Order: sequence, then C-alpha cells, then structure tokens
Amino acid sequence: MPGWIPKRLGLIKFQVLLTGLLAFSLAGTTAVLTGVALTKQNDSMTDSILQSNFEGARNLNVSMNKLLDLMMRELGAAAKFIGGQEGPLEQQAGYVNEMLGGRRFFAGAVLLDAKGVVRASTPGLLMQAGEALDEQVVEMALALPRPFVSGAFIAPNGHCAVLVSHPVMNRDGQRLGVVAGVIDLDERNVFSDFFEHASRSKNGTYAYLVNERGQVMLNPDDQRSGELIAPEVLRQTFPNEDIRYAAVRNTEGREVLAGYLTIPKIGWGIVFQSPAEVVDEALGVLIKAQLAWILPLFVLMLLVSLGIARKLAAPFAALTAAARQISAGERMVDPPFTRHWNYEAHHLAKAMMWAVGALQHQADRMSEQARTDGLTGLANRVCLEERVADMETGNQPYALLVLDIDHFKSVNDVYGHQTGDEALVHLARMISLEAGGESFAFRFGGEEFVVLLPGGGLEDGLDLAERIRSRMEHTVSPTGRPITVSIGAAACPRHGETFGEVFERADQALYQAKRSGRNRTAAAEELLPVG
Repeated sequence: MPGWIPKRLGLIKFQVLLTGLLAFSLAGTTAVLTGVALTKQNDSMTDSILQSNFEGARNLNVSMNKLLDLMMRELGAAAKFIGGQEGPLEQQAGYVNEMLGGRRFFAGAVLLDAKGVVRASTPGLLMQAGEALDEQVVEMALALPRPFVSGAFIAPNGHCAVLVSHPVMNRDGQRLGVVAGVIDLDERNVFSDFFEHASRSKNGTYAYLVNERGQVMLNPDDQRSGELIAPEVLRQTFPNEDIRYAAVRNTEGREVLAGYLTIPKIGWGIVFQSPAEVVDEALGVLIKAQLAWILPLFVLMLLVSLGIARKLAAPFAALTAAARQISAGERMVDPPFTRHWNYEAHHLAKAMMWAVGALQHQADRMSEQARTDGLTGLANRVCLEERVADMETGNQPYALLVLDIDHFKSVNDVYGHQTGDEALVHLARMISLEAGGESFAFRFGGEEFVVLLPGGGLEDGLDLAERIRSRMEHTVSPTGRPITVSIGAAACPRHGETFGEVFERADQALYQAKRSGRNRTAAAEELLPVG
C-alpha cells in the first residue's frame, strides 16, 4: 500500500488532498480562461475572414462594373461609327476588325444585321458571314434598345461564351443590327484574369463567377471544381442582398467561409471563399504558443504548492470560492485574504493570485489582439461595433468618416504589396495624428478606414476630413510621393438613427467623392438624387 495512505486509518493525508485540489483548481482555471480566450479569438477570426471575403467580392464587383462600362463604351463608339457609314453592313467588316480586334476585351467581335445573321466578324472567331448565333441570345440583343449582356450560351466553335452587344443605328435613327463582343469563357479572358489574381492573393482563398441561378459561369481553376458551393446551397444561403457572408459547406462537404455579392447590371454573382481550416490552423499556432508559456508556469506553481500546502483548513473554503469565481468566468481582482496566521495559507493565496493574474493578463492581451488590426495598429471592425453599440445605447450623437486610398490597386500593381501595406500604415499614422484624443480611428477592411467623432456634428467631421485629406496630399508616402484619399462624411442622427444608415450615407458620399475626381471630401447632403 502506498506510503502516503496511513495503514491504520486508510485515509489520504490532508496535505496530499489539498495539494491535489490546488493542482486541479489551477488546471481548471487555466483551461477555463484559455478556453474562453480561444473561443473569442475563433469567433473574431471567423468573422474577420467572412468580412474580408465579402470585401473581396465587393472589390471584384467594382472591377467588373468598371470593366463592363469600358466594354459598353468601346462597343458604343464602334456602333456609332458603323451606323454613320454608307452602304450595307457587309462593307463594314474592315471597321469591325480595326476597332474591336486585338483581343483587348473580347475573344472576337461580330456585326449582326436586324435578322441576327452574322455580316462581319474579326479573324480567329471561327464565325463566317451568313451564320447565325444562338437564337434566344440574338433575339434579346435585337429586342432591347440599349446595350445588352447575355447569359452563357454555346458558340458555333462549341465553347461556352457571353455576348456583350450594342445596337447600331443609321443616321435616320433606323436600327441596322447590333455590334457585339464575344467573351470565350472556356479560354483565358478578361474576367478570368481578375478572378485568378483574387485567388492568388491569399492562401486557400478562391473566387469564381455564377449566374443568377447559382450555376458556375467562370471557374479560374478546373482542378478546384470540388471546392465550389452547390447552386441550391448558394440560393438558400444568399436569398437576398441583406445576407452578404456565411459559413457553408461546399460540394465536398467541407466548410468554407464565403462572401457573396450580385453584380446589379447583369444579375451574375461573385463568390469569394476561404476554407474554414485557415481559422483552425491559426488557432493551432496560438494554442502552441500559449502552452509554451502556460505549462512551465503551471509546473512551477504546482512545485510551490507542494512546498507550502501543510495543514490548511480555514483558508480552504475561501480558496474554493475563489476557484469557483474564476471557473464562472469572472475576473478576480482581490485575493481571498491579504494575510493569514498560517504561513503556508498566506503564501498559497499569493501564489494563486500570481497565476490567475498572469492568466488574466494573457487573456486580456489576446482579447486586445482580437480587437486590433495587426498591420496598422488601429482598432478593427469588432472594436468599432462595440463602441457604436455603447453610443447608440446612450443615444449619443456622432459624426462618421469613411475614407480609402485613391487608386490603391495601382499602388499594389506598380510598387508591390509590401509597399501597399506600408501605404496603409502611412494612412493610419496620418489619421491618428489628425484625429487626436477625442476621435477614434478604425481599419474597416482592405484600404477602407473609418473615423468616429463622438458628440461631433457633420461640420466637425468635414473639418477633420479636410485636415486628413490635406495632410495626405502634402506628405510623402512610402511610394516616394504623396498619395491621396477620398472621404465621405455623415452624422447621426442627421443622416440616420442607426449606424448602418449613417454608414451607408457616408459610404455613398465616399463614392460621390471618387466620382467627382478623387482627392476630395464629400458630405452626405452633396449626394445627387438617385435616378
């Protein structure tokens, strides 16, 4: 029989029992605090990735809209020129090749007469004069008095394609037909370049294009087809624009964190997703770092406990109550007692508070990291939502600025992503210098930043916005020259009762500033009426 069990009584010594209880309490406290911190970190990282993927989908959406506008303008210019020429459409073949050839946007271009028959096409398109395209696509293109973007159809060469068309009118306003560009979805095209770049930007992140039914139109990597989300799952998960991101399962049954946005002009959808394993991998690294720090401390405290745990009776209840308080997730500020007549009990309480204080400090540090942007050092979106919730609870007015760097994609393309990151840090530093101690700056996502002025009005926000804009305009950035920003301003309750309403107005003002030439500030009142 073990020596620590008295043979005569068959009872465990109190010293051993208390030591075991203390070890259990320390282990339980460590597990609870670490578990709570990891849970918060997991939720924060998941939400951050979901929001980041939605921002990725939104950036692709902006790029696609700009690209479609450029296509329409090019087709419109060609249609105007061809319509102004004399003679039948067959004689305009040279103009079609001259104005729309070269594969800048399209795999090729065609000129269709009013019956939908091909009258001219660019070389290499494998379509001859007198041929007819997909009947349903041609009917819609000819029926509409405006530019048209078709759904996917099978071209005469057997490839899946999309038609972008513009009506051709003669000088008398009579419709002669349409001039159209063909985008070959089965070959490398202008759309696939955007999506391939997005998929390379992050490890495991993937972007692709679907039609209004959720069916894949453009998949930049056929080897990753199993990672796509089934059409019915997309329709059920994102039934409207109110739901922008969610955790769903792909066709392989694996969970992915997906952002989704519809392209308004044509109804196509952009899916921007990351595997959920990226969160697990990050948490795995965090757990290893915590264990490397916690285990030595735990062993040290256990050794100290073995030396001082002798005949403690009175402090037992107090220490147990303290352990229950910690296990319940409550913060422990004061020790169960500051001094005790029992020497061992006195130092045991000090040792316990040392361990708990260190663990609480670690939990606080992890919580702070979850609320801080790792690149710029500014507070992140989670912190913004907490501060806004506090202000809305107290019905406190505030001004809101939404800003981002003009032509930030060009900074990345020309100087590289490292310089792009340094430009974001530069903007964060300029905002902090101007914001002072009464305003709060946040990195909202990507190159977009938010500044909150508690108690401020629109005029206060515009004054701060102009100072930030002017400082950026006159300060050399990491690119070696100044970079500019556009800023939108709104105020609560002047432009809305909720943060969502105020942010939407400020965001609209930001895009108004960009449409007005960039490097400027716009207030919500300056917005042009819709329509």
